[in-house]
Parts: sequence; C-alpha cells; structure tokens
Amino acid sequence: MLDLNKIKKDYPQPEHTTYFNTSSTGLVSSSGIEKAHKFNENLHKFGSQQAEYFYEKVIPEIRETISLFIDAPIDEIALIPNFSFGLCAIIPSITSLKCVLLIKDDYPSLVQPFLLNNFDVYWIESIDGFSIDMEDMKKSIINNNIEILAISHVQFLTGFMIDVDELGAFCKQHGVLFILDGTQSFGTIPFSFNTSDVDIYIASNYKWMNAGFGTGIMCIKQATLNKYIPKTGGFHSYQLLEGQWKYKPSIKSYEPGHQNMSGLEILKDAIEFKMEVGMRNIANHNLNLLNRLIDKIEDTPCKLIGPYNNNNRCNIAGIIGAEKLTTYLKKHNIIVKERFEIIRIGIHFYNTEDDVDYLIETLRAY
Repeated sequence: MLDLNKIKKDYPQPEHTTYFNTSSTGLVSSSGIEKAHKFNENLHKFGSQQAEYFYEKVIPEIRETISLFIDAPIDEIALIPNFSFGLCAIIPSITSLKCVLLIKDDYPSLVQPFLLNNFDVYWIESIDGFSIDMEDMKKSIINNNIEILAISHVQFLTGFMIDVDELGAFCKQHGVLFILDGTQSFGTIPFSFNTSDVDIYIASNYKWMNAGFGTGIMCIKQATLNKYIPKTGGFHSYQLLEGQWKYKPSIKSYEPGHQNMSGLEILKDAIEFKMEVGMRNIANHNLNLLNRLIDKIEDTPCKLIGPYNNNNRCNIAGIIGAEKLTTYLKKHNIIVKERFEIIRIGIHFYNTEDDVDYLIETLRAY
C-alpha cells in the first residue's frame, strides 16, 4: 500500500486541478526541487568546486542508484539528455544493418532517425486501433529479413504495452537487434534490463520517472557495445588508463559533454522515492485505478480506445474526443492531453480513487 498522505505532500498536484497528464509530463517532487535548488546555490557559492565534487562523488552514486533501480551493470548505463539524443547517437554505429521494423503511429522520435538515415523501413500497423499483433511482428521479421526491431514499450497514444519477454526472446533467437523505448513505462512498472533480451534500452525521465526535463538513461548490453562500436565521444567519454586520460570506446562514449547536474539530483531523488515505496506497490496502485476507470467509463458518453479490460494496457487510457471535450475537461480543472482526437488519461501513483471518480462524474455530465 502507498502512503497517500506522504505522496500528496511531496507530489502535490497543480493547485485546484486533477492531474491526469503524466503521459506528457510527470510531476516533480518537492524534495527533488529542494535538492536541485541546493545544488544551484552551491554552484553559485563555490563554482568549479561544486561541479568537481559532483562529478567525483555524486555521479558515481547516481550510476549506482540507477543500476539498482533498473537492474543493469554500471558499465552498461549512460547518463544522457533524453531519448532522442540516445537514439540519434547510436544510429551511426548500426548503419551496417539496413532492414528495420517499426510500428505505424509509434512516437516520432523513435521513427524519424531511421527514416532520415535511409534504413529500409518495414511497418506493422495496429489491427484495431489499439492492439499490435505479436504473430504479425514475428512473421514480418522472418519474411523481410529484419535486422533491427525498434519499438516503444508502451504506445504513447493508446497505452498498448508489448510483451517485452516474448518479443525479446524471439529477437535473440533470430539475431535481431532489439531497441526498446521505455519513456512511457520507465518509472511505472518494474523492469530488469539485466534479465531481459533487450539489446538497447533508452528512456527520457520527464514522464513517469517524475524527474523533470534534461535527463535520460541509455542501457546497452556489453556484447552489443562490442559489436557496434560507438561513433560519438568527447572529453567526458575519456577514462583514466595507466595514469593518463585516454579515449576508449565504452558506454561513456555516449556521455560526450557536461551533464545536467541539477537535473540528475532530481532523478536521484525520484529513484530513491520509488525504491522506498516499491515499484511493485506503484504498479499495483496504478493498475487498480486503471481498472476502476475502465469499469466506470462505460457509463459515460465516451468510447475507450481498445478493449474494456487491462490486457496489454499500461497506465494510459485513451478515449475518443475532440478539442471540445478537452476544453470541457479543462474548465472542470481536469488536466489531460488531446492528440489526434484521442484524449489520453495518464494514471500515476499520486492519483487517487477520488480523482478517477471525479473524472467519471465529469464525463457523465458531458
């Protein structure tokens, strides 16, 4: 069980609103803001001393915290600005591969780099506007000699969640490089990079991780790093070898420049909170609220995207609704996001049963 009083204190929803827009931007904790503010105060007072202390002492602590949280070896984790940077940085290393399988209507940041770099792109489309058929993906991989599968763990419009274990095992069996975008799932459901068959995992932290903008993580299996040598780097990619700073291709190749130090303070705080309360508890809380929403939304004039159950569904529920409905909800201080005439309702640990019930009551009155 989550301590909702503690959560409400540390993650207050925007004043006089009911917040269902974590799928766009997650709320940042009060304690995270305080730690970032303290960092900037010290930067103001001490300048380079603060920056040097951070790189020498705090960055290793942050790497270790992330390693524990996502179950990945430290030397397979890069601290990056965001998902887009990570994917664009890895693209030059995998141009020896040509055939990539993508999901139609997946997030543009995942799709566009492959189009811009002249990969042979094959597409899988949803069979019903929600589901993505696993067998269709497997057939396409075999029939089209697919070499790369790049897919979001959770589809940003509908909340459809793929089976990472099944898909990863299939990709491993057939020698397919498996790239997973975790931005819409990282921080809401438990995930182990170490035990998965994902080769490259990339996620921004500003959504379900509740860590604000300007930080992300990229995890790359060592075997993948060895096979696809990094083609990016900078001073912070250097390592102390035999008493000298030298460049050696590694996961740090993807950390070429100075990092968002105050943002990493917020990330560390967000991870420590999630580890304290337990990712399984967060996932169960979110699932219970999602089920409550799905059960009651049939009694409203609104149509849910996909089946009225939680099968293959993460924390996002999409309902059909144009700008008029979004405006109506905003007038009732309910914060959601409308994209392509789909209104996304994103449920996270700071939402409550009262929040869901208020949304349902408001939709019934529409």
